[in-house]
Amino acid sequence: MKKTGRPGVGEIAFRWRSFLPLLAAVGLMLGLFEKQAEPANSIRLWIGSGLALAGLGLTLRLYGVGHAPPGTSGRHRRQHAALLNTFGIYSIVRHPLYLGNVLIWIGISLTSGWRVGAAASSVAAAVMFGAIVRHEDAYLARRFGSDFEEWAAVTPAFVPRPGLWRTARRPFRWALAVASEYSTLHSIGLLALLFAAVRRWVGEGALPGLGWWALLSANSVLYLAIRAWRSRTRSSR
Repeated sequence: MKKTGRPGVGEIAFRWRSFLPLLAAVGLMLGLFEKQAEPANSIRLWIGSGLALAGLGLTLRLYGVGHAPPGTSGRHRRQHAALLNTFGIYSIVRHPLYLGNVLIWIGISLTSGWRVGAAASSVAAAVMFGAIVRHEDAYLARRFGSDFEEWAAVTPAFVPRPGLWRTARRPFRWALAVASEYSTLHSIGLLALLFAAVRRWVGEGALPGLGWWALLSANSVLYLAIRAWRSRTRSSR
């Protein structure tokens, strides 16, 4: 499988995978300024469903990163795989972290409470990560050859098959998982709160109440605390 000099769609999406969701969030935010306010009960259902879906996606990412051997799962600027991980969550789905990303993206979109925008954003997530998965599979096929082909022949890319489960070979490491995913947790909370603020401004012409500011402050304090802990941990090594 020969690699050409010109980057394909999957490689471009991989390089920009951290920034494209921000564009979707900005689009949802701007769209809220133009839409009619929906009933409070409907909004609460959207927020609850969205947070539950985003929480499931975050849990997948935490679990995958926490059990992953060094040099495999994580946040890398370039494609990197020291070995082919086929145990734990990777025994039932090939790309659990990307599946988690899709669930988080769709969940955050739902918390906006804008149906059309959430649908468009969800389609964009499916297209983007579908392209990334194809690009990732091509890389793994070049890197691991027949070992990857045998694994991919039975293990789905996105839809887990629980019957294939094989226990992870490494114990779960909370420190590694939290250090990797604390920014994702912060983003979920921040965007959900900002969407709530915009909806109130559009619907009532008023800023959010004290409870909203308390949640926003707590979200920021948690983020900064974990970031400081992570910095101290790195510097002590």
